[in-house]
Amino acid sequence: LLEEKEFGEKLQKALSNLSEAQRTAFSMNRIHVKKYKEISAILHISVKAVEKRIHNALLSLRKEIENI
Repeated sequence: LLEEKEFGEKLQKALSNLSEAQRTAFSMNRIHVKKYKEISAILHISVKAVEKRIHNALLSLRKEIENI
């Protein structure tokens, strides 16, 4: 249980280290369950830009979590 709490805190820190653009696209997709097309319409960017932001966010999060 303590490990879960510590992991949650470290995950929150890792999320806060993402750029605003990455964090927004990532949270819209993974937390608010929006599709890439929906996110692109809301943010007025291309679907490719959404894909890139989420891809880069995942890379950054994986790297941070590996260091935990």
